[in-house]
Amino acid sequence: MNRREFLKSAALMTAAGAMLGKGSVLKATEIPAAKPEKPVLNFNPQMQYRPMGRTGVNVSALGFGLLRLPMLADGKTVDAEQSVAMIRRAIEGGVNYIDTGRVYLGGQSEAVAGKALKGNWRDRVYVTSKSPWWIMERPEDFEKFFDESRRAIGTDVIDFYHIHMIMHRGWKEKVIPFKLIDRIMKLKEQGKIRFAGFSFHDRLGLFKEVVESAPWDFCLIQHNYLDYEYEAGCLGPKYAAANGMGLAVMKPVRTGFLANLPPAMREALRSTGVVKPDVEWALDYLWDIPEVSVAVSGMGSMADVEANLRYASKAKPNMLTPDERKALGAAIRAFRQAPGHIDCTGCYQCIPCPHNVAIGYIFAYVYNNYLLHKNKKKALFDYTVSMSPIQRGAPASACVNCGACLAKCPQKLNIPELLKRVRNDLEA
Repeated sequence: MNRREFLKSAALMTAAGAMLGKGSVLKATEIPAAKPEKPVLNFNPQMQYRPMGRTGVNVSALGFGLLRLPMLADGKTVDAEQSVAMIRRAIEGGVNYIDTGRVYLGGQSEAVAGKALKGNWRDRVYVTSKSPWWIMERPEDFEKFFDESRRAIGTDVIDFYHIHMIMHRGWKEKVIPFKLIDRIMKLKEQGKIRFAGFSFHDRLGLFKEVVESAPWDFCLIQHNYLDYEYEAGCLGPKYAAANGMGLAVMKPVRTGFLANLPPAMREALRSTGVVKPDVEWALDYLWDIPEVSVAVSGMGSMADVEANLRYASKAKPNMLTPDERKALGAAIRAFRQAPGHIDCTGCYQCIPCPHNVAIGYIFAYVYNNYLLHKNKKKALFDYTVSMSPIQRGAPASACVNCGACLAKCPQKLNIPELLKRVRNDLEA
């Protein structure tokens, strides 16, 4: 079944839902799974495919995330020609999941997706996009951004549509008061999107609350072998699957950190005699998890595409051997044993901070990475550009030593003192 054929059946399903009335809306755990689509969209025998939760569709184990596309010499403009060639090569290799967002690369990501998917290319893939709550000034902006995305991508229907980057502030200040869940479900009822979901960056408790709030079809979370407790963590995939949701995973290489490992971690991975490229280790960890539907990888070159296609050809649930599991455990220990390492798991129990300090993100994601790779330019990018006060929170210097976080920390960290260390190292 291709995309056009699905839309015909989706219209019938929508009409049937209307006949049942408003009272027919079921809780997420009660929604029956759709029958899987056969044949698989854009099937290639060299690619592995997995069911996307209750949606009834099978997605490629590898998804193409369009946030880290190659840039021209000015460092600001996407190299559209190279990016289009990369996207189409991935599709030729069997990828059928293309992930973009309204604000990715200042809107250039969706525009490049539109160029790459012109003609028959669009009918070979599921395309996603995301609606950013943090730039919404009124509820109606949700539909405005959705229509902008459709025009940029050049499609009438977006297959997988997210409320972007749900976290505690956005959940309380925009998603709930703007009734964004009702709005995204209405898009689905109207046939403008096929599946409704969200991307997430916060603690496990809030993740469970969001999952239980609506009959979601899928979600997108951050996970990798270092982030086993960070944000939704290793329990997030199981909770999503238990609720029938498809699961896409972003940042499989932790924004590049796991693609170019520090020597201590690389040596730890080789300690059991298993040798693989750094990226393959990271992707294999995710593909080993049965609940993961698709690993969304940001690829910046044709070499990245070719390598990831090779890795994806072997992607299987429960694929890791006992020695490989031991090697990953050794790499995690090497990361945590770095001099000065802050024993923060990123559980986010310490937030919300009264002064909006992004405590867990700063410790677990920015500073501990910096202690190993010593790349201050990269650390400052993660600390500033990737950490806007509106989205993740404020820097370490916003801490006023109020102590509200101390009793909340399961690790009993002296958070105000550790924030002073971060401030001295990254803000001096």
